[in-house]
Amino acid sequence: MTQSTGPAPEFSYEVDVDDVGRAGKKFQLSANEGEREKIAARLKTPSVENLEGEMKVTASKTMVRITGDIKANLTRECVASLEPMAETVAETFEIQFTRIPPEVEEADEEDLDAPEYLEGPILDLGELLVQQLSLAMDPFPRKEGAESLAKAYAPAENVSPFAALKGRVGKSDDNQ
Repeated sequence: MTQSTGPAPEFSYEVDVDDVGRAGKKFQLSANEGEREKIAARLKTPSVENLEGEMKVTASKTMVRITGDIKANLTRECVASLEPMAETVAETFEIQFTRIPPEVEEADEEDLDAPEYLEGPILDLGELLVQQLSLAMDPFPRKEGAESLAKAYAPAENVSPFAALKGRVGKSDDNQ
Protein backbone atom coordinates (compact mmCIF):
# COMPACT_ATOMS: atom_id res chain seq x y z
CA MET A 1 0.00 0.00 0.00
CA THR A 2 1.99 2.88 -1.26
CA GLN A 3 1.22 6.39 -0.18
CA SER A 4 -0.47 8.39 -2.88
CA THR A 5 -1.42 11.98 -3.47
CA GLY A 6 -5.00 11.07 -4.47
CA PRO A 7 -8.16 12.10 -2.66
CA ALA A 8 -8.39 11.62 1.08
CA PRO A 9 -9.90 8.28 2.14
CA GLU A 10 -13.51 8.24 3.31
CA PHE A 11 -12.54 6.41 6.50
CA SER A 12 -9.01 6.82 7.79
CA TYR A 13 -7.21 5.41 10.83
CA GLU A 14 -3.45 5.66 10.41
CA VAL A 15 -1.03 3.50 12.39
CA ASP A 16 2.74 3.77 12.60
CA VAL A 17 3.88 0.17 12.10
CA ASP A 18 7.26 1.00 13.69
CA ASP A 19 5.38 1.32 17.01
CA VAL A 20 3.59 -2.04 16.65
CA GLY A 21 6.37 -4.61 16.90
CA ARG A 22 6.35 -8.42 16.72
CA ALA A 23 3.92 -8.82 19.62
CA GLY A 24 1.38 -6.80 17.69
CA LYS A 25 -1.44 -4.48 18.65
CA LYS A 26 -5.19 -4.82 18.30
CA PHE A 27 -7.36 -2.08 16.88
CA GLN A 28 -11.17 -1.67 16.99
CA LEU A 29 -12.54 0.48 14.18
CA SER A 30 -16.05 1.76 13.63
CA ALA A 31 -17.10 4.23 10.93
CA ASN A 32 -19.31 7.13 12.00
CA GLU A 33 -22.38 8.30 10.08
CA GLY A 34 -20.57 10.81 7.88
CA GLU A 35 -17.85 8.32 7.00
CA ARG A 36 -20.45 5.65 6.18
CA GLU A 37 -22.23 8.06 3.81
CA LYS A 38 -18.95 8.71 1.96
CA ILE A 39 -18.17 4.97 1.85
CA ALA A 40 -21.63 4.26 0.40
CA ALA A 41 -21.04 6.87 -2.32
CA ARG A 42 -17.64 5.37 -3.13
CA LEU A 43 -19.03 1.83 -3.32
CA LYS A 44 -22.10 3.02 -5.28
CA THR A 45 -24.56 1.51 -2.84
CA PRO A 46 -27.61 3.27 -1.32
CA SER A 47 -26.30 3.12 2.26
CA VAL A 48 -23.90 1.59 4.74
CA GLU A 49 -25.70 1.29 8.07
CA ASN A 50 -22.80 -0.22 10.01
CA LEU A 51 -19.10 -0.84 9.41
CA GLU A 52 -16.88 -2.28 12.13
CA GLY A 53 -13.58 -4.05 12.13
CA GLU A 54 -11.21 -5.63 14.57
CA MET A 55 -7.63 -5.90 13.37
CA LYS A 56 -4.38 -7.20 14.79
CA VAL A 57 -1.24 -5.71 13.28
CA THR A 58 2.16 -7.33 13.73
CA ALA A 59 5.36 -5.98 12.21
CA SER A 60 8.96 -6.95 11.74
CA LYS A 61 11.76 -5.23 9.85
CA THR A 62 10.71 -6.92 6.61
CA MET A 63 6.99 -7.77 6.92
CA VAL A 64 3.72 -6.33 8.22
CA ARG A 65 0.80 -8.69 8.79
CA ILE A 66 -2.82 -7.71 9.43
CA THR A 67 -5.45 -10.23 10.49
CA GLY A 68 -8.96 -9.12 11.17
CA ASP A 69 -12.71 -9.41 11.10
CA ILE A 70 -15.11 -7.14 9.26
CA LYS A 71 -18.80 -6.69 9.99
CA ALA A 72 -21.08 -4.49 7.95
CA ASN A 73 -24.77 -3.94 7.20
CA LEU A 74 -25.59 -2.35 3.87
CA THR A 75 -28.56 -1.50 1.71
CA ARG A 76 -27.93 -2.66 -1.84
CA GLU A 77 -29.88 -2.50 -5.09
CA CYS A 78 -31.08 -5.83 -6.50
CA VAL A 79 -29.60 -6.43 -9.96
CA ALA A 80 -32.79 -8.12 -11.15
CA SER A 81 -35.59 -5.90 -9.81
CA LEU A 82 -33.69 -2.74 -8.81
CA GLU A 83 -35.43 -2.90 -5.41
CA PRO A 84 -33.51 -2.06 -2.23
CA MET A 85 -32.33 -5.05 -0.23
CA ALA A 86 -30.30 -5.70 2.90
CA GLU A 87 -26.84 -7.29 2.77
CA THR A 88 -24.80 -8.38 5.76
CA VAL A 89 -21.05 -8.85 5.52
CA ALA A 90 -19.16 -10.84 8.17
CA GLU A 91 -15.75 -12.14 7.15
CA THR A 92 -12.22 -12.65 8.35
CA PHE A 93 -9.19 -11.58 6.34
CA GLU A 94 -5.41 -11.57 6.33
CA ILE A 95 -3.16 -9.12 4.50
CA GLN A 96 0.63 -9.04 4.29
CA PHE A 97 2.89 -6.21 3.26
CA THR A 98 6.60 -6.31 2.59
CA ARG A 99 8.88 -3.54 3.75
CA ILE A 100 11.61 -4.55 1.32
CA PRO A 101 11.54 -2.38 -1.80
CA PRO A 102 10.62 -4.37 -4.90
CA GLU A 103 13.32 -5.10 -7.42
CA VAL A 104 12.79 -3.66 -10.85
CA GLU A 105 12.22 -6.65 -13.08
CA GLU A 106 11.46 -6.93 -16.73
CA ALA A 107 8.86 -9.62 -16.20
CA ASP A 108 5.68 -9.65 -18.20
CA GLU A 109 3.60 -11.04 -15.35
CA GLU A 110 3.25 -9.64 -11.88
CA ASP A 111 3.14 -12.12 -8.98
CA LEU A 112 -0.38 -11.57 -7.65
CA ASP A 113 0.32 -13.60 -4.51
CA ALA A 114 3.32 -11.51 -3.50
CA PRO A 115 2.80 -9.09 -0.61
CA GLU A 116 2.28 -5.47 -1.53
CA TYR A 117 5.12 -3.07 -0.78
CA LEU A 118 4.52 -0.73 2.16
CA GLU A 119 6.29 2.53 1.47
CA GLY A 120 7.03 4.27 4.74
CA PRO A 121 5.93 3.38 8.26
CA ILE A 122 2.30 4.57 8.03
CA LEU A 123 -0.52 2.10 7.34
CA ASP A 124 -4.14 3.28 6.99
CA LEU A 125 -6.31 0.63 8.66
CA GLY A 126 -9.54 2.50 7.84
CA GLU A 127 -8.78 2.40 4.12
CA LEU A 128 -7.88 -1.30 4.39
CA LEU A 129 -11.22 -1.98 6.06
CA VAL A 130 -13.12 -0.22 3.25
CA GLN A 131 -11.12 -2.19 0.66
CA GLN A 132 -11.96 -5.46 2.45
CA LEU A 133 -15.63 -4.45 2.50
CA SER A 134 -15.60 -3.86 -1.26
CA LEU A 135 -14.06 -7.31 -1.79
CA ALA A 136 -16.56 -9.02 0.54
CA MET A 137 -19.69 -7.46 -0.97
CA ASP A 138 -21.81 -9.60 -3.30
CA PRO A 139 -20.87 -8.48 -6.82
CA PHE A 140 -24.40 -9.22 -8.08
CA PRO A 141 -26.85 -8.74 -5.20
CA ARG A 142 -30.18 -10.36 -5.94
CA LYS A 143 -33.22 -10.17 -3.70
CA GLU A 144 -34.68 -13.60 -2.98
CA GLY A 145 -37.62 -14.27 -5.27
CA ALA A 146 -37.01 -11.13 -7.33
CA GLU A 147 -38.30 -11.35 -10.88
CA SER A 148 -36.13 -9.81 -13.52
CA LEU A 149 -37.35 -6.54 -15.00
CA ALA A 150 -36.19 -7.87 -18.37
CA LYS A 151 -38.71 -10.71 -18.07
CA ALA A 152 -41.48 -8.45 -16.84
CA TYR A 153 -41.14 -5.92 -19.68
CA ALA A 154 -39.89 -8.11 -22.52
CA PRO A 155 -42.18 -8.93 -25.45
CA ALA A 156 -44.17 -12.12 -24.99
CA GLU A 157 -42.92 -13.66 -28.23
CA ASN A 158 -39.58 -13.89 -29.96
CA VAL A 159 -39.66 -11.01 -32.39
CA SER A 160 -37.19 -10.91 -35.23
CA PRO A 161 -34.89 -7.90 -35.15
CA PHE A 162 -36.00 -7.28 -38.75
CA ALA A 163 -39.73 -7.21 -37.89
CA ALA A 164 -39.73 -3.40 -37.81
CA LEU A 165 -38.51 -3.34 -41.43
CA LYS A 166 -41.25 -5.64 -42.64
CA GLY A 167 -43.45 -3.84 -45.17
CA ARG A 168 -41.17 -0.81 -45.51
CA VAL A 169 -39.14 -2.14 -48.39
CA GLY A 170 -42.12 -3.07 -50.51
CA LYS A 171 -41.73 -6.79 -49.93
CA SER A 172 -43.53 -9.07 -47.57
CA ASP A 173 -43.26 -12.74 -46.70
CA ASP A 174 -45.98 -13.50 -49.29
CA ASN A 175 -44.43 -11.92 -52.38
CA GLN A 176 -40.75 -12.73 -52.03
